[in-house]
Amino acid sequence: MRTVKSAVKTWLACVCVLALVSCLAPLSSMAQVGVTPKVQLSTVNGVPHVVNPNENEFQHEAHFLTFIGSFIPETAASEAAYYAALDPNNTKPTFPQWLVNAGFISNVNQWHSFGKQKIACGLGPVNGCDYPAGTYGDNIINTDSHAIVLNAADLGFVRNQFIRCVDPANPKSTSGCTAANPIIYTYLENYPVSPFTGATNGSGFPAKSGYPHDDEGTAAINSAITRPSGIAGRFADVAFEWAPPATNPTSSTRFGQLYAYEVGTDIDANGNVPETLNFRRLDVNKPIINFKAGDGSTNTTTATDKFAPNLDGVGFKYHPGNCLICHGGKPTNLTSTGTYPRQGNINGFRFLPLDIRNLLFTKDGGPLTVDAQQAQVKEYNKVVLLTVPKYAETDDQGTRRVAHLREVILGWYAGFPGDTTMSSPTQNGDFLPIGWREPAHGGTAPAGAEDLYHKVVGPSCRSCHFNRELSLDFGTYANFHQESDLQQLSFLGQCKQDNNADPNAKFMPLALLTFVRAWETQTGPRTLGDGTVLDHVVDKLAADFGYGSPNGVNNYCATNP
Repeated sequence: MRTVKSAVKTWLACVCVLALVSCLAPLSSMAQVGVTPKVQLSTVNGVPHVVNPNENEFQHEAHFLTFIGSFIPETAASEAAYYAALDPNNTKPTFPQWLVNAGFISNVNQWHSFGKQKIACGLGPVNGCDYPAGTYGDNIINTDSHAIVLNAADLGFVRNQFIRCVDPANPKSTSGCTAANPIIYTYLENYPVSPFTGATNGSGFPAKSGYPHDDEGTAAINSAITRPSGIAGRFADVAFEWAPPATNPTSSTRFGQLYAYEVGTDIDANGNVPETLNFRRLDVNKPIINFKAGDGSTNTTTATDKFAPNLDGVGFKYHPGNCLICHGGKPTNLTSTGTYPRQGNINGFRFLPLDIRNLLFTKDGGPLTVDAQQAQVKEYNKVVLLTVPKYAETDDQGTRRVAHLREVILGWYAGFPGDTTMSSPTQNGDFLPIGWREPAHGGTAPAGAEDLYHKVVGPSCRSCHFNRELSLDFGTYANFHQESDLQQLSFLGQCKQDNNADPNAKFMPLALLTFVRAWETQTGPRTLGDGTVLDHVVDKLAADFGYGSPNGVNNYCATNP
């Protein structure tokens, strides 16, 4: 049997989703190079103190959002090589140029950095479309789906996001998503939540809490649709392509490609700001941790270094590696000539769905509630499904099945048992994969497996494991529960704390905010946006591995000092 212990040599385990540049300002101030002694990453009640005060800066920044096992850290050189492989002629150095190439706008002058946009799409006015699909003009975005959500599960950003398909045989068609093997483009504008969360009476999200209050989330999302400037304004654009290599644009090959643009602050005569791949926000003389060395040493950024995001306030990490954590694939070494292998084609790198249970929507009855956005969310997920293999494989436990991600997206929208046509207009967050069902629901999973999936795996693990290889995608109870390092990665933060903390440890969940939320439920329940109540998440997991309730994780620590 293959174990996660062996698999972590090339893959990482648990939760995060893509976004860029942390809005966790209170945490960011703790993690600048040279600060000693190292301080805790969270002071939320019940969250383990995982930081050893004597660890070096590399260790401090590498607890979260870095690969486990054979660690191949990204550098300024590897990131630059990645972009050179994707876009060798440098045709998309700015975000408006990327938008033109993807067909969201027809020329760069149509782009406005600030202010509410008009949306051209095919779902009609009742679903937020201002113009029919294929309409281009000033401040109009052409898209197949548009949604504004708050990802409160792992990174804590509001995301104004879009996705569209292009039929390579007929690029002007407005039905590209029904074409055979379309090229797909998606992008996310990222906005902070922190300006809307009071430090005294509010949640203090994301620095102080695992989940924002409803009024905080509503205010942050409603602000994002206006696309403001200033402290509540957009700080990064993340763009993805499911496209052929740039050197062979007519190829039938499709693979995931990433561009991350930092939003500048200098407003030009047209009221726009620069949005470029280059690292603009940092002072060019400011040091950044040398992850390649791994010894706490630093490098000095230059004006031509590419944008290195600080996803969780703990440190700046180069991509694509930090995005592969949740989008699939793994970091790789450059070739002997300093180029990125395979023209940037990273096996397993694909898009992530909109999982309503792990998102927040407005609660004011307006156009951005979950009910008002169901059609757009479904359209987005239908396109994501186009990037997921259709064929079944046999996993390490002998079960022949499709990928966990494919089964779940189809199951979310099944109108009746066995339906694979996505006939339901709304997402069913209670869908349970076959391999997690207990006998009462036609499966063979043991008692408690269904509750474990809904209360632990769904909220805290599957966002990233969706895009892991079949042996690690958690598509069945047996796949999740295989003999592994899962226990150690999940529980040792509690067992070894403060001065005894392991400075080299990685943790599950591997996103800091998700880690905080999971442990926060040990001291009190946390209600998700769809009403799901999380309670003693870590103890539930420990109990499933035989360390009985109600103090499962402490029982583990008693036998695994």
